[in-house]
Amino acid sequence: METLSFALGMAFVVVIATVIVAVYAFVKVSKVKKELEQFEISQSHETENIYRNMQEEISAVNRRLIETEQGIYSQMDSRFDKMTQKKQLLKN
Repeated sequence: METLSFALGMAFVVVIATVIVAVYAFVKVSKVKKELEQFEISQSHETENIYRNMQEEISAVNRRLIETEQGIYSQMDSRFDKMTQKKQLLKN
């Protein structure tokens, strides 16, 4: 009878230990899952920020190109007008 009680006691201890390890593993897995979700969210925000910054830089470059182009055309027009005026003065 003593060996049966000892065997049942040991089995009970093993079952309790297994349950404790299972609960500990479950808690660890849930923490890792939450951390992974937070990481995914932060990466998503970072990707959005990078995309937004790229769009702002592209817009800024486009604005600068348009301003430069307008400046070049303006300067060409003024030079052309001066050249036309000099030709008219030389003809008269």
